[in-house]
Amino acid sequence: MRKAVSLSDWLYRRGFSSPERKYMNPDGTATSRVFALREKDDGELSVDVKSLIEARVSVGDPDKFMLFEIANKDVLNLNLTTEHDPLPNAKSTAHNPAHAVILGMDIEDEIMPGLLARKSKRVYI
Repeated sequence: MRKAVSLSDWLYRRGFSSPERKYMNPDGTATSRVFALREKDDGELSVDVKSLIEARVSVGDPDKFMLFEIANKDVLNLNLTTEHDPLPNAKSTAHNPAHAVILGMDIEDEIMPGLLARKSKRVYI
């Protein structure tokens, strides 16, 4: 059973670091693509709860990915929800006790990912 992530928690979200993928603006801030749902996401945007994982572990491969953080209160203020979804679970055999999901967005939504991106900041590893 999933539990809500605390209002005071921060979340990590990673995005591709290659310029051709367009996950980062020239000033180093996230583009909306970082927070946009993909078909395979099934309406659940994967994030990590910052208090439960180190940034270098969350980013995985720093040559391939960059990391952004966002306050969960900013997510909740957009009328979205964030729930702990530790791995492994029914969808993944990976091990990640910090895994959580942001719920309430639609794959067609172009506004919400931009709002989340503007509230996030890059984490340098």
